Amino acid sequence: MARLRQQHPQNYVNSGNIHTDFENVIRYVNSAELGDKTIAELMGILFNEEGVFRGPIEMRIDANSGIQYRVGQYTSAEDGWITIADITTFRGTAGASVGNVEGPFFFNRQDVVIGGPVASITVAAGGTGYTTAPTVTIAAPTDTSGTTATGTATIDANGVVTGITVTSGGTLYSTVPTVTLSGGNGTGATATAVLGTANNVVAYSYDPSTEDLNVYKNGILLNDTLSDGTAAQYVKNSTANTVTINTTPAPALGDKITIFSIRSQSVTNFRREDKLISGSTTVVAFVHTDDEKILVWRNGILQEAGGSADYLSSAAANTITFLDTSNPLNTGDKITLMTVENQSLKTVAGLMFEDEYTTNGYINFSKVSVTDNQIPQIKVANLSSGLAGKANLVSQSTTPLTAVTGDLHLDTSQTPAILKFYDGTQWLETSPESSLPTFIQTNAGQYVRVNGTGTALEYGDIDVSALVPKTYMGAANGVATLDTSGNLPVTQLPETFSTISIPFFSVHEDSSATVTNKTYFLTRFWKQTIRIDGIAFKTNGGTCTIQLSVDGSLVGTTHSVTSTLSSISLPTVIEINATVASRRLELVTTNNSSAQSLEVCVAAASVNV
Repeated sequence: MARLRQQHPQNYVNSGNIHTDFENVIRYVNSAELGDKTIAELMGILFNEEGVFRGPIEMRIDANSGIQYRVGQYTSAEDGWITIADITTFRGTAGASVGNVEGPFFFNRQDVVIGGPVASITVAAGGTGYTTAPTVTIAAPTDTSGTTATGTATIDANGVVTGITVTSGGTLYSTVPTVTLSGGNGTGATATAVLGTANNVVAYSYDPSTEDLNVYKNGILLNDTLSDGTAAQYVKNSTANTVTINTTPAPALGDKITIFSIRSQSVTNFRREDKLISGSTTVVAFVHTDDEKILVWRNGILQEAGGSADYLSSAAANTITFLDTSNPLNTGDKITLMTVENQSLKTVAGLMFEDEYTTNGYINFSKVSVTDNQIPQIKVANLSSGLAGKANLVSQSTTPLTAVTGDLHLDTSQTPAILKFYDGTQWLETSPESSLPTFIQTNAGQYVRVNGTGTALEYGDIDVSALVPKTYMGAANGVATLDTSGNLPVTQLPETFSTISIPFFSVHEDSSATVTNKTYFLTRFWKQTIRIDGIAFKTNGGTCTIQLSVDGSLVGTTHSVTSTLSSISLPTVIEINATVASRRLELVTTNNSSAQSLEVCVAAASVNV
């Protein structure tokens, strides 16, 4: 801390001065402590590593107590909580009852196959040897809710079965049952049952005060009373718990009847209309809204909605338009329309706990109509006193005019802002200018430096981007080393080239224009390396062949010389190393054919190493 630095050590010449300074130190340290915590501990509670305020204020909704808060740090998860609003009072005024939540719109399906009684039994074969009448057994109906028919047999004096009397016809036979004759000491008697008239009454229980019915025959919806007054194709009897089928033709044995109950009270303004079409048309009137979903049947067949399907509905025009113009509605067609859902919402007082208002049993916060600052602090139990006992933080560029011990001031007049605390008499910096800045994990390997404006210390990365690593010295693509005199070693000097031309003229060599087959001396090299990469040649007349030779050994390729000048770049460079011993360069002529005045120029480069 800056105020603990000794500015004038010469003052410590007597015990009185030392005592006074130590007393000031103790007072300073004590003034920075609150609740037996040092200023660093207090700052660690209020701020995170980046200096962002994180004062420990918590709130929760307790299922038993209601909305609660607590200020400070606690070892127990249940200590220190103060109730703002009791759960019973927060529920508010009881809402209106919306009744029981209904189940599916269509329910209580029942499928019945139309049957009838056994009317009679015909003896197909009387058999022989019966001393007593055989027992008659009639198979049960396939519908388990039906009853089994019974009968008795009659025999004559010859022991032959002559007849069978039906004592009970049974019920709900949709197919002819088998008849079996057993006992009586005889054999061979057989019989066949004959069914009576189909039963058009189906047992079905429902509540007419809350339910309607949909009745199907062989999958076709039967109409209720039609718009022209034509009777319905079925009669409901809630007292007898039956539905009577009155279709034309009448129900036959084996016909399948399917009945659904409809929760008509589950849909606001539920409606069903059965219309009898008169004339040819594609449009049927039906009053409905955009919030209502409807089902449409044509002659008992469920239709599909949509522009590429069977029909379109228009709430604005209150119409149902059938789209198949090649098959329009005609006289006698029956259209059934039914509203099965109303999507409009009704306002119900009280809290709503349906899935559109809550996902986990709690009320969505957006549904709680409490605006900002609507609840005064004084109205929250113990909140004002709790906050009054905590440090007050002010963020501004000027010094606060009023303060109490422990208050905090984030001084924004400087960059970066400086956090200060009030010791009762003055504002003190929590991080004096000579203190090292707080470091975090990302500062690993960095060093402390003065920032670019010279106003504070900061951490920064060490920049070695302008330095050359020692491993680059004398390495490929690196830098050269220096010898003890500060010069580059010869071994590290780059190769340089100096081009030269080595001429030859046979007239000068032989004092004659005539060329002969022989080896001519060109030059001798010493203390250098020579690279030959080209040659030019011609004669004044005639032809010959030439080739270079080094110390008597032929090198390179042969070249045919004529009177036409040729300048050739050698495909393979000839290198002559004369750094250790001198080397002789020669020109060998062969295949001379009246060659005159041979001129040759060898292109070479001297390599400096």
